[in-house]
Amino acid sequence: MSNEAQAKRSSAELRRDIQVTRRELAETLNALEYKLDVPARFGEWSSERKQQFVAAKEENPTKVYGLLGAAAAGVVGIVAGMIMLGRRGR
Repeated sequence: MSNEAQAKRSSAELRRDIQVTRRELAETLNALEYKLDVPARFGEWSSERKQQFVAAKEENPTKVYGLLGAAAAGVVGIVAGMIMLGRRGR
């Protein structure tokens, strides 16, 4: 837009443009604030995972408990392996 065209804009148009710009800036700042609020986002994420777990447990409890057992066995295996490697190094 040329300088002449900008000069011909009414004060009402300018106010409207300023309001639009402020609204856009506020939306951008809100989005940035949300992205940077890691504890709140983690809380949302963990809430969603809990809901998924409860739903899966209600749908097929045997599968859920089987997966939990397998995960526990995997953790025990890793810990046992670390202990054995630690003893070998002596």
